[in-house]
Amino acid sequence: MDITLKYFERMQSEGFSPDVITFLSIMKACGRIGALDKGKHFHHVILSRGFLGKDVMLCNALVDMYAKCGMLAQAQKVLEECPIRDVVTWNTLIQGYVEHGQCHKVLNCFERMQSEGMSPNTITLIYILKACGNAEVIDKGKEIHGEIADMALVVNDVMVFGNALMDMYAKCGALSKAQEVLEDLQVRDIVSWNTLISGYSLQRECHQALDCFKRMEDEGVRPNAVTFLSVLSACSHSGLFDESQILFANMIEKYDITPDMEHHNCMVMLYACAGHFDKAISMIQVRPSSDSLDVWLTILGACKKWGNVKLGRLVFDQAIQLNSGCATAYILMANIFANAGMQEDAEQVEAMRLKYADSSDDNACK
Repeated sequence: MDITLKYFERMQSEGFSPDVITFLSIMKACGRIGALDKGKHFHHVILSRGFLGKDVMLCNALVDMYAKCGMLAQAQKVLEECPIRDVVTWNTLIQGYVEHGQCHKVLNCFERMQSEGMSPNTITLIYILKACGNAEVIDKGKEIHGEIADMALVVNDVMVFGNALMDMYAKCGALSKAQEVLEDLQVRDIVSWNTLISGYSLQRECHQALDCFKRMEDEGVRPNAVTFLSVLSACSHSGLFDESQILFANMIEKYDITPDMEHHNCMVMLYACAGHFDKAISMIQVRPSSDSLDVWLTILGACKKWGNVKLGRLVFDQAIQLNSGCATAYILMANIFANAGMQEDAEQVEAMRLKYADSSDDNACK
């Protein structure tokens, strides 16, 4: 049990009556630990004592509790029933919808908020831009961009909005607009550069990602693990073998960044796709197994392309540990064996595929 709730029980046992401040703390605790049933109980207590119409902060805490527990319809119902609400009330609901991927609900809330004469603040606009990016609603994003351009902003807000705008444009595939925003920023931080580099990487525009990386270094901005993951991923998808090796070495030796599983996955995929299987095997053996099935299937496809049975066996075992019903893994491994003239092994793998297909409701790879 959360420490706040423990103290509340002790408070009651000693005969003290809770007030609005008490319930504020309790709602935050329930949201923090996902204690929905307790939150509902205290909601009823708050209503019975007539506290809800007296303090907008309590209304905001209730909306936040329901949103954090994933009960967004109930969070909206609380907002509708609150006799007083402010920009924080709306921001809390909007944030909940963003975090649960309901981006069109975010835009509906924003329209309602404005129709009630409530002016958005920095937090509102940041979440609206995030929703526009996630839903790829670029027209609304451009509209918000126009509103921001008309605002008088302090330097810190300029960078925060700039990063949010770049993220929105990048997710909408409008990388030239994202680049324009970056060029207009007088101050650029690691988030600014990572946002643009990641956007280019996701769109498989490797050379642009590397150009941004070079400019970032030239400006004295130190790359971090996120930066390297984006540029390594871009190089991996583009087959830039030499560039990837240099980047990976610099990450460790120049910037003293310890590679994590995702960095190693990029390198393993690159080595395998380029046919450097000894390096791929060595990297797999020095790191724990990846939990990304897509990585293993990509490497298995490379093993089929290059006819590498040894690595294929290794990778196949990893893939079926993650999903024993993944038909693609069995088909690729059976083809690797068949292409190598190992017909008996190919038939055994095919038999395994049929066995798991019969015993699984859904043998697709997930």
